[in-house]
Amino acid sequence: MVVKVHTQLPTSADHAWRVLTKRDTFRCVSSGVFCFTGSDRWPEGLHDGQEIDPRIVFSHVLPAWKHRLLLVHVDQERREVISCERGGFVRLWIHQIRVEPENTVRCRYTDEVRIQAGLLTPAVWAIAHLFYRYRQMRLRRLIRWLARIRLLRR
Repeated sequence: MVVKVHTQLPTSADHAWRVLTKRDTFRCVSSGVFCFTGSDRWPEGLHDGQEIDPRIVFSHVLPAWKHRLLLVHVDQERREVISCERGGFVRLWIHQIRVEPENTVRCRYTDEVRIQAGLLTPAVWAIAHLFYRYRQMRLRRLIRWLARIRLLRR
């Protein structure tokens, strides 16, 4: 099954990409639902072949399974990341992130995830759909907050 969620961000595609590819952004937009052990030590930049093997912790309290994340493709020019992930009862989780310009001050951000989790695939799909909507809402808030900070610094 495929989850595809997109949103418009009130910033340029280049700025959104710079923000999005930061480790702290990933931690921020996932916060509240779950976190990953050791994420404070992840490398700041993204590159092809990068592997991350954290443990997922729900609500920052309940430890879950070990998760394997492999960055299969990172394209800085096209502003695209493809990861292949798995863990727990999730057999396959292929996540594609894209940032596309709409104009100089607005861009479109898309999460597209192909999920295989056996009989649990429909339930995992529903949870993923809700999670990516939540994550995108937090990303929009972060982008607006960063814009306000930039205005204050001028």
